[in-house]
Amino acid sequence: MFLAGYLLRERKAVAPHKTAEHVKGAMLSDILEDIGVDHGRLVVAPAADNGTVRETVIADAEDDEPLQPETLVLLIGARGRAALPAVRRLLPWRPVAIAVKGTEAELEPIAELLRPVGTGLIAVPSAMRWDAFEGIAKDRIQEPGLSVEASDVMHRDLFAIAATTATLANGHVVIEDPANRVLAYSPASNDVDELRRLSILGRRGPERYQKLLKESGVYRHLQASETPVHMAANPEEGLRERVAIGIHAGRRVLGYIWLQEGTEPLAANTDRILVGAARHAAIELVRHRNEQSQALRRDRISSLLSGTPQIHSQAQSAGIDPARPAALVLISAKGDDGTASGLQLRRGELANIASIHAAAYRPGAVVGAIGLEIAMILPDLDPVKSPPAINRLVNAIVRDARVHLNCQVQAAVGPVVNRLDELHSTLGHVRSVLEVLGDTPSISVASYSDVETKVLTRELFGLLGSRTRLRHDGVALLCSRYPEFAATILAYLEFFGDVNRCAEELAVHRNTVHYRLRRACELSGIDLQDPDQRLLAHLQIRLWTHSTAPLNDQPK
Repeated sequence: MFLAGYLLRERKAVAPHKTAEHVKGAMLSDILEDIGVDHGRLVVAPAADNGTVRETVIADAEDDEPLQPETLVLLIGARGRAALPAVRRLLPWRPVAIAVKGTEAELEPIAELLRPVGTGLIAVPSAMRWDAFEGIAKDRIQEPGLSVEASDVMHRDLFAIAATTATLANGHVVIEDPANRVLAYSPASNDVDELRRLSILGRRGPERYQKLLKESGVYRHLQASETPVHMAANPEEGLRERVAIGIHAGRRVLGYIWLQEGTEPLAANTDRILVGAARHAAIELVRHRNEQSQALRRDRISSLLSGTPQIHSQAQSAGIDPARPAALVLISAKGDDGTASGLQLRRGELANIASIHAAAYRPGAVVGAIGLEIAMILPDLDPVKSPPAINRLVNAIVRDARVHLNCQVQAAVGPVVNRLDELHSTLGHVRSVLEVLGDTPSISVASYSDVETKVLTRELFGLLGSRTRLRHDGVALLCSRYPEFAATILAYLEFFGDVNRCAEELAVHRNTVHYRLRRACELSGIDLQDPDQRLLAHLQIRLWTHSTAPLNDQPK
């Protein structure tokens, strides 16, 4: 199927409102874009001074009630030509538009009546329910404006989503609102096609493409489904392949994401990336429509991991069932740029990549910074089936982040707990796994069970390190003054008393091992035949190898 992607026109975004005060009202064109061309087609446009709708009214064909100015009338009880008498009775009130069920041909007499008076006419298909039509219109009319600050934050977030999506999918991205105003786009390059180049200059796509998009069902698909639609390239017109997806929040369509192929083919997992990007964009758009502050968004992860009663209210505001199983993932990225700005930039890009992948896996996933790491809370899980899927998800995030951030990325996967409010109890363990991974660059992703022994050993030595009185004076003497003797005891114990392997490890003769062991026991007073003394020596020398603290100077 050849489609051009007419809607990829990058017009300048509408200037934000000056305040966040609630202003009731919406342009009829915006309401129709939310409803969709398949559910409401504008047959007659209202006059230029009559385009703002401040309320909707469902009017029966037999009613003769007065109307307020700036009203959208949904006419019930009569269809097609039969609605003409009822429409005549509405003319004195000059509504913005009248929605009537019927085809354009059936409504032509009504269209002729309304054109001179400046009232619009909307043809509504018979299958469209009036309550659904009214609900969509009211949602748009009652939508609050954004403050300048909130609008700026929203655009920054959406531009980040566009850039990350373009990088992951190997293409160029535009994010639009339901009225096809450009909200954000990925950086342009020389491989954009002619249609997008014209769009950047502010020109509309050719009219034949707009008509083709409507007639071919692209809008119908984008408004009805959360799956992408593919549009084949047209080399004769200089147009590359495109993929589009609707941004949905319940029954509302909040906008569209359009992806254009670049010089390289689109990524194999493009559909999954777009699903995640659309869900992530929906979350951001809904948050900003509610004017949720940056601080509240930043604190959501901390609140959900706090172990306090506020978990439930935070979960509900995020659309998460706190009684369902959940899991925590921590991700770190270490690069050459250790400056504060470099760390912040890298963490932000990592969060964007994780958010897109996580949203594709679970719509209710929450991603945010906690300390120096990126935390990802995955809700609504199955304790048996989810762990393998989570591992695939996290491996995909780490793989993409490594490629696109060009740095070391590692992730620790926590266990699936029975309830979201139990998740805070896993934070310490998951963080310990990430610390172990930091010492093991060859491992990218691990769960607690994968590195349990290392985690417990690390915690054990942490406890011993903090209890400075738990030191044997003789062993401390070996570590500080005779380190080769301490190292020999350690090798001997870790090879279960195998002198030959010990000598090979230390690159010395076996007789040297015997000599060092004898002298070490004489100097320290340790008897390696005694299991308690052997355990104590082993732990303390292992602690010495993990610590820079001079053990002989510790208080007794």
